[in-house]
Formats: sequence, C-alpha cells, structure tokens
Amino acid sequence: MIQLDRIAVQVDPDVEYRQIGIRSFGNGIFHRDPCLGRDLSKLKYFEIHPDRLVVSNIMAWEGAIAVSGENEKGLVGSARFLSYQPIGEVDLRYLNYFFQSEAGKVLVKSVSTGTVTRNQTVSPKNFENATVLLPDVAEQRRVANKLDAAMDQIAQTAHLKEKSNSLTLQHADALFRSIEQTAPLVEALFMDSEFADVQSDSTYPITGIYSFGRGLIKRPVIQGSDTAYTRFARIRAGQIVMSKLNAWEGALAVVGDDFADTYVSPEYPVFSLIEGAADGAYIEHLLAWPELWAKLTPRGSMVRRKRTTPATLLATEVPLPSLSDQRRIAKQLTLARKAVDGGAAQVEELAVLRRALLDAAFSGQL
Repeated sequence: MIQLDRIAVQVDPDVEYRQIGIRSFGNGIFHRDPCLGRDLSKLKYFEIHPDRLVVSNIMAWEGAIAVSGENEKGLVGSARFLSYQPIGEVDLRYLNYFFQSEAGKVLVKSVSTGTVTRNQTVSPKNFENATVLLPDVAEQRRVANKLDAAMDQIAQTAHLKEKSNSLTLQHADALFRSIEQTAPLVEALFMDSEFADVQSDSTYPITGIYSFGRGLIKRPVIQGSDTAYTRFARIRAGQIVMSKLNAWEGALAVVGDDFADTYVSPEYPVFSLIEGAADGAYIEHLLAWPELWAKLTPRGSMVRRKRTTPATLLATEVPLPSLSDQRRIAKQLTLARKAVDGGAAQVEELAVLRRALLDAAFSGQL
C-alpha cells in the first residue's frame, strides 16, 4: 500500500532551506520561512517529494496528515515527518481522507505510543503494518474526487467568512481611529465591585473571561470550603469585568444577563458605566478593540507575570465622543458583528458537515 520514502539531507550551514509543517484537522501542508542550515534544529532532515503521504508523527492523532504536491518539491522536513510513497493501486487522497475520518483517527491512535493524548507519537512500524480496507482504485478515485470537490467548497466558504471577519475588524478599527474626541476611561467608568465574604457551606457560580475579546465563560460551581479566596465579587448585568493578568490580550467583557449574579475572584476588577457619559454597547465594542489591549500591555520584562491595575484601565485614553455619537457608532458595529456571528455559526456548521461527509465516505454512503 505505502512504504517509507526518506532521503536524508546533508545540511550545509550556509545553504538556505525551507521546511514544511502540517496543520492539524486535515488543513494541509504549509511552508515555513526560509532559513540557513545553521539555524535548523539538531534533528535529521529529509527531502520532500510530490505525491507522498506526509504524516506528523506527533500530531497525526488530530489529523496532521496530508498529501504533498508539486509546491513541496525541493522542501525539507524534519525527522518528525514520515513521508510515504504509494505501492500498487492506491490513491493517496483517499487514504488521507480516511485518516481524517473518525475511523481513521481511531486507527492512528491505535498505532501510536504514549498514554496521554498530547504525548501520543505514531510508531512508523505500527503505522506501516496497520490494515486499511481499500476498494478498487476506481472507487477510491470516485470517492476522493467527490470529497475534493466538497472540501474545496467548504474551504472557500470558510475563507470568505474569515475575510469578512477581517474586514469587520478593520471597519471597527477605522471608526475608532477617526474619532477626534478622546478621554480617559475614568470619564466613562467607575470601580464598582460588590464583594461577598466566602462562606464554607455556600456554593458560588464562578465566571471567567476569555482572552481576545471573546467574552465571559461560566466556570463550575464551587463550594466555599474548596477555595483559598476569602471573598468574591458578585457581578450584575451591564457591568464591565477585567482580568488583571490578561487584560493586555483582550480579557475584558461586558456582563450579559446570563452571567448576572455570578461571582468573580478579586483578580477580576468590576466596573460600572457612568450614567449619561457612556453607552454600554459602545463600550462593549471598545473593549474588543486590539488597540485598547495594546495600551494595557505591561511594560518591561516578564510581561506575562505583570498585571493591569484598575487605575491603569481608568487612566487609559480612548475615543469617547458624545453619547449620541457613541450610540450611532455602536449601532453600526453591532450590525456588522451580527453578520460576523452569523458567519461564525455557518463555519461551525461546515465543520460538522465536513465530519459527516468523511464518515459517510468510509461507511459506503457517499
């Protein structure tokens, strides 16, 4: 079916090389930036040839397998990549799609060593001896052609949605940058943490914050006796919560109704809007602006261990036009966000469709 095809490269420190990588979840091969031989790792390197099944021996369990093409000719791969050439009548596209299906992933895990998921490594010997049921090559091509056409459409749609999302972010950035009136956030917000002493016999629904402007997240309910914190802050709808540790990478959010009357730790300062000075929807969009995150980045070494203080947030200068202009801008950005959110839902649906197509292909239903 396939056999290992590895021609070692004698690395010259003064020669420029370009390495391959493989994205997980069946997203194909990518090319790394060129680098001199002296800058390569100490691993062995091998030539990459077109029409090979290339397997990442450390990430194959999550679909880091692909078929090389003419674009990969002349590139190199480290010893972490296993390259296989076909033997006899086998369409490598079919084989690759099989390994992206649930049945294929189960097979890959069965030929891998290691007990913890992320420590699983494909054993070349076990992989080569694995049994895959193949129909005749004509049927392989028929299935592979159908999957190629469907996957191309899915990839194009996902690309368009990603481009739409990028344009929406650019639109928001341009709007904020065009605003001439600026002011420190202390003119729009004030600290408003409502602390509650932790009782050992009480339970507390805990809330956390995603980074990169992705909002709040519900944590498991905890027993008071199971935490070292002596107090939590109860949050209300419409308030703003910030992570001291990760504010600089977008861990700020407005509290929605679903998170009202939950709790955050003292590491999450809570703020409320100054009535008549700030529009909640406008502030919500502002908190998702990467330029604001950049202004909150701690300076100096060991940035990831530094915290953004409430005083720093309140002193940060931001675009802050009149209340009527805030509402007008927020309306525009909310309409754009709804379109992006709809696109994100479609991308999720496409991912489900992709899995369904793969499973149908290898259960005789395609």
